Amino acid sequence: MSHRRFAAAALLAAACSDYNLSPDKSPNPGVDTGGLPALEVSPDAVLAAGACGSGDATVTLRNAGDAPLTIDAIAASAGWSWSGLSLPLTLAPAGEAWLTVRGSGSGALTVSSDDRDAPVQSVPLAAAADGPPTISADSPSSGSTLAPGDLPLVVRVSDAETAPDALVVTWESDVDGPLGAATVDGAGTASLLWGARSPGPHTLRATVTDACGQSATLDLGVCQQAGYTVDHLDIASWNFEGAARWDSANTWVELTPAVENQVGTAFATDSTVSADNVDISFLFFIGGGSGADGISLTALDSTRATTFLGGTGCGMGYGGDAVCTAGPALPGWSLEVDTHFNDGQDPTAADHLTFTFDGDVDDPAVWVEIPEMEEPGFPTPGGPGWHELSVRVLAPRLTVLLDGVPMIDQDLPGLFGFPAWIGFTAGTGGLTNTHVIDSLTVTETICPE
Repeated sequence: MSHRRFAAAALLAAACSDYNLSPDKSPNPGVDTGGLPALEVSPDAVLAAGACGSGDATVTLRNAGDAPLTIDAIAASAGWSWSGLSLPLTLAPAGEAWLTVRGSGSGALTVSSDDRDAPVQSVPLAAAADGPPTISADSPSSGSTLAPGDLPLVVRVSDAETAPDALVVTWESDVDGPLGAATVDGAGTASLLWGARSPGPHTLRATVTDACGQSATLDLGVCQQAGYTVDHLDIASWNFEGAARWDSANTWVELTPAVENQVGTAFATDSTVSADNVDISFLFFIGGGSGADGISLTALDSTRATTFLGGTGCGMGYGGDAVCTAGPALPGWSLEVDTHFNDGQDPTAADHLTFTFDGDVDDPAVWVEIPEMEEPGFPTPGGPGWHELSVRVLAPRLTVLLDGVPMIDQDLPGLFGFPAWIGFTAGTGGLTNTHVIDSLTVTETICPE
């Protein structure tokens, strides 16, 4: 009579090649062996542990009978191998031997012996499958509208078999092609800085690959507004006129120093934007002098421009054809921050904003008083005295915020629809100021709100 006891315990990670050939002098009184050998293979099914869908496990061969057992053949199916024993092998009653199986996929281990009841026994083999990594979006989210400027592409990834720092994330755009690869930190976060990119819709694909070659992908639909930031402009391509210069030490544009009778202009000429559909924000500093004259933000009509330098005096480098300035006037539109009162010309003695078309300082489209803008000292990075101006033109609507406070929000008749170079102008006269521009962002709205 034969009795089979198959263990269901999990397998150990390493195999032992020793085995016991000594007879058991105290056989289990509860087992009726009938004086015959009996092969017991444990476990009755093998799930090997390892990496990348392959692994190893230990299999125990035991003589559960009361007569010597001879094992004369062991075979593993394709994709698997075994080791740790020499054949033929004889086990005394209650004797045990161990072998190691290694492999991937599914298969079987076959053991042949002189067990009369079951001369051939088969044990299913399988290795734990290698699962693909997971990936999820952190930023941007799918459906985002992107402003100009550097953009961190951030995802979170994980993998049961691969450490985070062994994972690799690659990015590509259906418009701009491969964007680069990002390493993964210990928290499972990967970040890639996306710089200059084409305007319009993009489908971004992030792919994470583990050490076993398994991968997972994430697709994000985003829309990139047109425009630029000063950080992405090639300052060498700007057009500087008069006293204007690029201050490389402070990485800002100085339009004039605090010197009498200066005028300076600076325009970004490497690309145009539509002057009737644009958002512009920047920081400016006016001070360090005796009080004149101010700055302008100018959208210069690239189809009509013959010069980048407008009139002096009240023209501030953009205006002309007035008693207080000889010109020439720059074609396009301009928003000036005026800090000096020209009697008989300006609508108010207070600091004010004035919006004009084609540099016509005699006939502003709109003006509004503002708080005092001049500072006693000179600009320092991150120091006091900086102001932020945000301008949105969605023709015919003009919206202007100064330091976050709405100043102008109304429809204006006038010529807005032209390709424009965005730039700045400033001037001094008998009185002076330093005029500085920093942190420029220009956004042309081409993506739906």
